[in-house]
Amino acid sequence: MKNIRIKDLELEIGRPKIAVPITGVTHEEIMEQVTAAMETPCDMLEWRADYYFSEMPELEEKVKNTAAHMEMIRILDDIDYKTESMPLIFKIKGINQGGKLLLDRKHAYDLAALAAQSKLVDFVDMELLDDDDSFDAEQVLNQVNEIHKYGVKVIHSYHDFDDMPKLEQIISLASNMRALGADVVKICGTASDTHDAKVMLEAAAQLTAGDQNPVILIAMGPQGIATRVAGGKYGSCISYGYCDESTAEGQFDVNTLSKLLDEYYGAKAD
Repeated sequence: MKNIRIKDLELEIGRPKIAVPITGVTHEEIMEQVTAAMETPCDMLEWRADYYFSEMPELEEKVKNTAAHMEMIRILDDIDYKTESMPLIFKIKGINQGGKLLLDRKHAYDLAALAAQSKLVDFVDMELLDDDDSFDAEQVLNQVNEIHKYGVKVIHSYHDFDDMPKLEQIISLASNMRALGADVVKICGTASDTHDAKVMLEAAAQLTAGDQNPVILIAMGPQGIATRVAGGKYGSCISYGYCDESTAEGQFDVNTLSKLLDEYYGAKAD
């Protein structure tokens, strides 16, 4: 696998890095969660900005407003000040993709691009598919190139909340994401049994063989929890552990996840 280094963190095969989602709906709640997360053994944060924007009335109009943009930048600046050298993922997730936001792709992308332009985020996590389960390859490529212009990495995401994609489908999805410029490929399916979890681990091993970009492959649900721990051995480089509230079925709290990783890989060196 081709390792990616962000600040003091390296995404590599082995013990996965722990990302804590920040899900506050107000500036104050967000900063309280950031402060709490900094007391845990996490490696990076993910600001789930869809939680914050979901509470805004007349959202379509608000997101075009400079005042809303400036407040988002203030939040990012406060997170950056609090976390110092810890990497930050910026994520806006639509309702159809398991998120909180009912907002068209263009407006969601505009907010992500603004976050990237601020240079206060290290990754922008973009869902590959639109709400109709399709994507415009040219549009997506242009968006990825725009994010890259600001020196920010792109995580391309795909979620299936009903089933586990077949191995060949996972490989094909990853190939499309990489062709569209993804720095990190994130694919999550829902496991109905342990075989589904093994499919995700096998896909991780295949997708990180040789000089290929990193992946995050997770089998959601109770039957897939092994992928959140053992996935790093096969190449899945980030696992998510919540501090305030879970953002996916089968997710561990951050302290439990860290202990499980210690048991599986050995304790982290100081």
